[in-house]
Amino acid sequence: MVSAVSTSSAGLSAAMQRFDGAASRVASPQSAGEPVTAVTELASASFGVSINTAVLKSSIETEKRVLDILV
Repeated sequence: MVSAVSTSSAGLSAAMQRFDGAASRVASPQSAGEPVTAVTELASASFGVSINTAVLKSSIETEKRVLDILV
């Protein structure tokens, strides 16, 4: 079984890379022709970071509760 912590960590890493790339495109003068696309990608990546952070936090809290029950 794949751990939710591992999956959300990988998703968070990928979303952060997408966010970084989108932020670079927003700030770049060469992307002046596609500002709407760059900002849309930035918003999408930001949502991905938020979702994966929430899943990671929830997974860690759940694993902590399980360990507390077992101990």
